[in-house]
Amino acid sequence: MACLAGVANAAPYVLPENQPGAYTGYDWTPVWGIDALYAIGAEKHMPDMWGARLNFSLYSMQRASVRHQFCLSVAYEAGNEKYTEDFYGYDVKFKDEMHAIPITLGYNVHLAVCDEVAFFLGGRAGYSIGQVKEKSVFGTEKVDTDGFTFGVGGGIQIQCSDAVYVRLGYEFGRTYVDKKGVKGNYGQHTISLGVGCWF
Repeated sequence: MACLAGVANAAPYVLPENQPGAYTGYDWTPVWGIDALYAIGAEKHMPDMWGARLNFSLYSMQRASVRHQFCLSVAYEAGNEKYTEDFYGYDVKFKDEMHAIPITLGYNVHLAVCDEVAFFLGGRAGYSIGQVKEKSVFGTEKVDTDGFTFGVGGGIQIQCSDAVYVRLGYEFGRTYVDKKGVKGNYGQHTISLGVGCWF
């Protein structure tokens, strides 16, 4: 009896096989997300803008302290600003209406505090399609603001469940334009609040 018990105790423990369809530590998964945006103009006569950004990402599912995310984003922002300029001794009122559609590719690195909370840092770059409409007593002038755009920033992401996250971020961005008549390059401080999910 003792001999049988000894043999039984010496038997190796066999780990169960991976279940079909289960994620491994090195899988990437597609993630859909949407961010609400509030962009504060960083330049003179750059209006504050509101908008939304749709994101499609590939996110590392590895449960590690460092995680990676590659992202394709399309956003829409719009805003307006009123101001007064001196024109040969007369105060002339202007109103600028601006909209932009930035299309960007980005990368974020996530530094996990725990499985549910991570800080992220990253950047994005691409092309912005936009226009400024300037209204005054002289009429309306439209100027295209298409050009190269980029943004860098970070924030915090919280996993609400296995498939849903919320995130709060800050980003400094700039759009470079090469058309004459545009009031310089456009810079923005953007605050974002978003939610994402995967299936």
